[in-house]
Amino acid sequence: MKKLLFFAATLFAAVTLNAQDADPIPVTCAEAAAAMPAQSGSETEAVYIVTGYVTNTNGSISPSRTDPTIDQQTFYMDDEKGSKKTVQGYWCNLPGHEALNVGDKITVTGKILNYSNTPEIKNGDVAILERATVKIDTTDVDVCEALEIGSELNAGDYSDDVFRVFGRLKGADAVNSNGQHTFEMACGEDNFKGYNCKGEEGLELGKGDSVVVIGKLYNYSGVIEISNGTVKLIEKSKEEEVIQEVTVAEAIAVAMALEKGASTNDRYAVTGFVNEIAIEYSETYGNISFYMADDINSDAKDFEAYRVKVNKEDSERVVPGAKVIVTAALKRYYKAAEGEEKPEIDLAETVDGGTIVIVEDAAAVETLTNDAKSIKRIEEGQIVIYRNGVRYNALGTEIR
Repeated sequence: MKKLLFFAATLFAAVTLNAQDADPIPVTCAEAAAAMPAQSGSETEAVYIVTGYVTNTNGSISPSRTDPTIDQQTFYMDDEKGSKKTVQGYWCNLPGHEALNVGDKITVTGKILNYSNTPEIKNGDVAILERATVKIDTTDVDVCEALEIGSELNAGDYSDDVFRVFGRLKGADAVNSNGQHTFEMACGEDNFKGYNCKGEEGLELGKGDSVVVIGKLYNYSGVIEISNGTVKLIEKSKEEEVIQEVTVAEAIAVAMALEKGASTNDRYAVTGFVNEIAIEYSETYGNISFYMADDINSDAKDFEAYRVKVNKEDSERVVPGAKVIVTAALKRYYKAAEGEEKPEIDLAETVDGGTIVIVEDAAAVETLTNDAKSIKRIEEGQIVIYRNGVRYNALGTEIR
């Protein structure tokens, strides 16, 4: 029996290794879609090499987060030239430093992922078989004209031409760990969005600054934007930004007074205590998410500091009990319920890309297996944690 089990395990290991070492399976776009796993979030064991034509792309490229010498691009492809989106290539590795154009014939190599029922190859390798002859015009427009043109696109589609959109920042600029800028520009009550746009190194943008955003227009579920384009500063605003200092409770009141999904134009410096980590620190993106409260003993989860920029060393100090100041625009995040398993979310949070100042540290007391409740207090300017009648300092050392 033991020999049979050993043989079965050896055979399984051999099959797995052979699957990993096997040559990519050549398929068409239609065959790739048919090979997609049925369950959302799952990917194939086998590696495929998919051949087709680029049918939709924003034309922008961006350096890989893991290897900045490699440029990546997101696009859709199909077996025929046109606009059909059969397979998505999501931030796939280009063979050089020139963007793919609609009509290019390519191959993409990688595993096929079911991304919300869309067949996708993520971070696959691109090879160019034929280059399409494409003439791309660049048109200068203001924000209102960009919104009008973009609204004629179908949801999820990019414009064929490149646009230079001129306008002023409506509110704060959010900068991610890669130095990409996200902001809004207004035309009356309507907003145009620059999303993850590249600028010159060290570029700082603020409310009222005059800029030009360059790229293809994109209809993102009704939001007209330029995604992963380029932003250039034309003129700094003469208005000085005023950052309002608020408590967590005050920040919640401001955010929840907004329309669902809306953000403030101004930034707020929110002071409070970390009461739970929502998303652990990401070394790739250099950010962390956590819940905040005014009371150090609170377990409330009605205010989230979302994707706050922080380096790895400081991230280790962002722990429950730490007093922090997070500066960012505020947002009312809303997501409708999806059946009984996914209830409605209506939450006050900071817009991603905020900054943090750690005022006081609080390291967790040693993990205990019982359910004894700990109480945190500030005594003579220091955090003291009470558990089972024993006093600990912020480092978890017993105080006698």
